[in-house]
Amino acid sequence: MTKDILEINIKKIIECSKEVAFWNYWDHEHLDVVHDGYKKSDILYDNSNYLFRLDLIKIPLIPFLKFMTPIFMVQHDEETLITYAVQFGVLSKTTISIKTLEKSKCEINMNYKFYLNGWRIILRPFLNKMIPVWNEKVWKEDYPVKIRRQKILDMGFKDFYGLPKEIENRIKTNGERKFKLPIARPKNSTRDQHPLRK
Repeated sequence: MTKDILEINIKKIIECSKEVAFWNYWDHEHLDVVHDGYKKSDILYDNSNYLFRLDLIKIPLIPFLKFMTPIFMVQHDEETLITYAVQFGVLSKTTISIKTLEKSKCEINMNYKFYLNGWRIILRPFLNKMIPVWNEKVWKEDYPVKIRRQKILDMGFKDFYGLPKEIENRIKTNGERKFKLPIARPKNSTRDQHPLRK
């Protein structure tokens, strides 16, 4: 590994299926609602396994300042999501690997790599300390979203239809759904309103 690369690995286990965990990463509707740091997210292009998005993000510790960051996400294979981003001129690559442990339990391995060439090397100690803190904050914000989705899928919930009306029809299912991209968004979603959207 080159000295210009800062690499940080974080592993978590959660009581939801691999499909629910991937759904959470690809559910862009929740970004500025659930996560405090996101102010706006615009999807400019998405397809069957990738997207290009622009995020307006609040700067940690200086909340009145915001910056725009481009995001490219690709579902590399059934267990791997890769995200490239540029923040303050720093190129990052995040690799998310999700493995099924049980029907409704998975392990999420998050690998962060930052290319700190030139003057950016001075950011190494800051990023080394802040990425685990940021990861834990985002994990806590997303945790109830994943757990709740698993629970309602187990009761037969269908996106844009809801739960069966009769409680007796809400039988416990296996809660698994075939993960398919792009995830459907509501009509007139705020994610699709950028003037350069495809």
